[in-house]
Amino acid sequence: MKEGKIRMKEEGLEKIAEKYLSEIKVGTSYEGISEIDVFVLCLPSPIDEEGKPVVRYLENSVRDIANRVKKECLLLVESTVPVGTTEKLAEIFRDVNGKKLDHDFWFAHCPERVLPGKVVEEMNSNHRLAGGVTNASTELAVAFLNTVFHAELIHATRSRISETAKLAENAFRDANIAYANELAKFCTVLEIDVTEVIQLANLHPRVDILNPGLGVGGYCLPKDGWILVESVRPFGEEGILIPAARQVNDSMPAHVSKRIRETVLDMSLRPTIGILGLSFKPDVSDTRNSPALDLIKLLGFTGMEVVVYDPMVFEKHGDKKVESLEEVLASCDVLVLGAAHQILKKELQNKDLSQKVFVDPHGTMIDIATQVRKYIGLSV
Repeated sequence: MKEGKIRMKEEGLEKIAEKYLSEIKVGTSYEGISEIDVFVLCLPSPIDEEGKPVVRYLENSVRDIANRVKKECLLLVESTVPVGTTEKLAEIFRDVNGKKLDHDFWFAHCPERVLPGKVVEEMNSNHRLAGGVTNASTELAVAFLNTVFHAELIHATRSRISETAKLAENAFRDANIAYANELAKFCTVLEIDVTEVIQLANLHPRVDILNPGLGVGGYCLPKDGWILVESVRPFGEEGILIPAARQVNDSMPAHVSKRIRETVLDMSLRPTIGILGLSFKPDVSDTRNSPALDLIKLLGFTGMEVVVYDPMVFEKHGDKKVESLEEVLASCDVLVLGAAHQILKKELQNKDLSQKVFVDPHGTMIDIATQVRKYIGLSV
């Protein structure tokens, strides 16, 4: 950042960086924060291997700030956290700092609400929540957010409601995707096209089934449902729908892997699979929790060799990462569209794929079906 460079694909962000980054002081320590007025905490809030929320990054940061700040300050938590976390962080700050809530410091939960790939656009259009641990904290949070966002997009509430709303919206999306994915599995067994089923079902005025795919990736959706479930477990509630949705979505790479293996065996193809696109969604470079990476591992476990091509991702995954689509075509009979980047789709449209099996888990290139040896969607 000190070099003025943005190392991620985010439309419009480079222009903002060029204009403003030189005016912003950036650092890698807590030195010099004693006179800061507002702290915005955007730290990771992952889950561990057992599905338990990890909040120690936030807790440690709050302790470090409380040990150093010398004046009244407002602290905003943008991270997605278990319900009640913001209140606990305020207590940690008070215990370490010795100051008084609503007199010396104020605390609020104001969750980040943007879509990777459209961050700049959605910063100006998405609604924002200002959930204070007290009424005074809410008022100050709203006042601060008003300096950044449009006032009509800011909604005052309490921290527990803000925390729950953020978890609820992501769990809702995850569950809806799981329904589409389970429907795709049913259609596979029934040997019918899930895409056509969804198109016809969605003609009903009160039905809006989402598109199925390879699974659910990214930083938020795979974990936020679990965080919501963990928030109610201390009260004896386990949840049914959200854990089931997680299970369905996590199973999709295995579903696609099985179909690829069966195709390779039935058609006596080379056991070298070309994966095109690694990121968790199209047109971004973010590979966090990408289902394509899970698919690569599953194919490897079954003895398949995997050749990977993604012009937007620099990390190496699979047995071999190549720098051109031509290299994939030369070594693979089976191509899998792991992430439907526009740049990949354009490249594919200009290639001779008549001898290739094309696996399209997201159903985004069904128009290519007549140009390939065999087209495999998520169900047929």
